[in-house]
Amino acid sequence: MRLDDMRQTTTITGNPLACAKGLRRTGGSSRCATLRRFARHLPIAALLLSAVACNTGADAGDDIRGGGAPSAKLNAAQKAGAYDAALREAFNVDSELVLLIDRSILPRTGGWESRDTLDAAVVRELRSAGAIRGECVPVRKDTKHGPTCVSNAPGYVVRVTDLFQVRGDTVRMFLAADRFQTASGIGPAQKFSFESGYELLRRNGTWTVVREGRRIQK
Repeated sequence: MRLDDMRQTTTITGNPLACAKGLRRTGGSSRCATLRRFARHLPIAALLLSAVACNTGADAGDDIRGGGAPSAKLNAAQKAGAYDAALREAFNVDSELVLLIDRSILPRTGGWESRDTLDAAVVRELRSAGAIRGECVPVRKDTKHGPTCVSNAPGYVVRVTDLFQVRGDTVRMFLAADRFQTASGIGPAQKFSFESGYELLRRNGTWTVVREGRRIQK
């Protein structure tokens, strides 16, 4: 797994069967890679690289994703607004894309096992805004195949971190996404996943992504 690139506008389309639009294949392989350089976004890049190094364990014990920042003091609607902006930066959220939320929060430590869950009120806000279709507790059979979810169509299941207050009205968060098959086997079985780090700025109640770093695994 590696940090592929940094960018501000690359998106994933509603077609989970193909390499995402806005990403390109490189080196003659099936790996997707983002298009823009990451030099001027080093803080997020450094956190992502640290997460790569530490995510093999359940709990590395270090504040890899949080970067020492405190949790942002926001209500459910404000949190949902930030997550919504990040999801719409990562994906083309439309009627064709099936996005489901795994309420298990990505831990600050860079691992995957979590003791915390996303507040149900935040999930309701995200669903009301049309950012997600519902929830999924993904079933994973091995490391080579994507998870399965109870759904009528394939898509992506996403997890998010807490929102971390970094400066002023700016927060940092991370989002991990896995392409999933339906429980009945609809959709590609091959694993495709990515994790993105975002910094978002709130102005007049509206969240805007100002920085992003992404690493992709296939």
